[in-house]
Amino acid sequence: MKAYILFLTILSIIVVSCTNSKQSNENAASKELLKKKNNIDLMITDSTLLVFVKVKGKNQLVPVIDRKYPQKIETTFNILKDKEDRIVFISEMPYNETSEWFISYKSYFDEQGKLFAFQRLNNFLNNECTHGAAMENSIGYYNAEFKLIDSLYTITDTYKKPLDKKACKFPYNFKYTVIKDLKEYKTLKSIPSI
Repeated sequence: MKAYILFLTILSIIVVSCTNSKQSNENAASKELLKKKNNIDLMITDSTLLVFVKVKGKNQLVPVIDRKYPQKIETTFNILKDKEDRIVFISEMPYNETSEWFISYKSYFDEQGKLFAFQRLNNFLNNECTHGAAMENSIGYYNAEFKLIDSLYTITDTYKKPLDKKACKFPYNFKYTVIKDLKEYKTLKSIPSI
């Protein structure tokens, strides 16, 4: 009986050790992905972004040069390339004529073109949980197998004060897809070869 209890104790220690090791590895990986995302965010400026727009009635995206935007914009795409001329970031922003909402879907890609982070920003009025805008921020971090390993969600008012999500009405909450790699993204969104 003592041998059996000793065996169970050792087995429990091994299981807990393996679980802690897995959590530790995932924490380290998510910290590394957060750092990688922050480095890309630091590269984003007006002068580093390539801007394209989806115009109503056209299949091909139209480049925006010198901030001269065409009429009838459906969606704006901001694209960032790294020093090796690889696309590492694409922000997709549907156009809103009323200014009652702003949504940005930000995709971050690694050196192999695999998505490692996806951020959705959704700022909207008419929400019932604050007098001004509610600002929703959702970030997911993905490993090389496109498995979600960490996420963060916040909803605040315009002064960064946390809001109760249950009290908010989400009138401008549109369906979206997280796309796993750059090749698929370029195909689905008609991103030109640049």
